[in-house]
Amino acid sequence: MPRRLAFILLASACGRAAPVAESVTIPGSSVAFDLAWIPEGGFWIGRCEVTWDEYLLYCAFDNPEPDGVDAVARPSKPLDTHPFDRRWGLGRRPAVGMSGAAAVKYCEWLSARTDRVFRLPTEQEWQIACGARPAEIMTCSWNAANSGGFTREVGTGAAGPHGLHDMLGNLWEYCGDGSVLRGGCWQDPPEALTPAARLPFDEDWVLRDPNFPPGVWWVPDGSHLGLRVLHPGPPPSAR
Repeated sequence: MPRRLAFILLASACGRAAPVAESVTIPGSSVAFDLAWIPEGGFWIGRCEVTWDEYLLYCAFDNPEPDGVDAVARPSKPLDTHPFDRRWGLGRRPAVGMSGAAAVKYCEWLSARTDRVFRLPTEQEWQIACGARPAEIMTCSWNAANSGGFTREVGTGAAGPHGLHDMLGNLWEYCGDGSVLRGGCWQDPPEALTPAARLPFDEDWVLRDPNFPPGVWWVPDGSHLGLRVLHPGPPPSAR
């Protein structure tokens, strides 16, 4: 299977040792992302939120009718009046504004591409991965007090518990067991960023969609919505 493996021990800047990490290159590209092993839950989870580098491989706006392993429904390009990157930039910034259905489809596409199972975490899995709220919240999260009014590139803040970045702040993250997001975002005050914070999906976020019925891929008022992927195993010792 064409993937790059790199098992390393990561030092957490927020006061605890991080678990083993694995780097996965998406086949057919030079784009890679890191997974961290969460021993308390028995799963791997993205060390960072899914970036535009990763998500745009799935979108493939210039190739709307893929075949083979890529035969998973893909997003249509949103209207210029609702730029998908909010004009904040692409690359290592977290992908923003997709619908919950699009987040699920991305996981399906990534699973087909890598020949491994990826999905959204459940709320319980997300909370296990998040761990306790770090004392150094201003260094471990992008929030209303330090973000500058938009998302920041992933991995640029200090790692929190389990060596993960942006579990609190930057973007709310979809969970797979209901229309709920966890973690808070760049526009939330730091005191609101807690592992227990939950955000139900609000249908008002799609009211500005000029399509009728609204499109299924993008959320016009979703500049706070993102995702992180989970891989259910096996553990490092079984690789």
